[in-house]
Amino acid sequence: MPQTINKLSHLKKINNEEFSENNKIVKNLSSFKETKEFRKRNLKTDVLPSMTVKSNLIKKFREEAQKNDWKLTTLMNRILEERYGKENNNNEDD
Repeated sequence: MPQTINKLSHLKKINNEEFSENNKIVKNLSSFKETKEFRKRNLKTDVLPSMTVKSNLIKKFREEAQKNDWKLTTLMNRILEERYGKENNNNEDD
């Protein structure tokens, strides 16, 4: 049994070494030389979760987006900005 574990750990070590070598090769390719590392998205703060919505509301939402030639994301961003993007949402004239 210990021989199997030793063999598996050895294979894992080989795979990690091959991966790091391949990673070095890719980074040295001309098309990848001056690329920036991208920031991972934080799914808790950057993305709304899937949700269930009444079908008539979805239909109206899609119609409004199509009427204005917007993507659904654009319309949702505008709605959220209008509702939550203001510094003071008490409908007062500043």
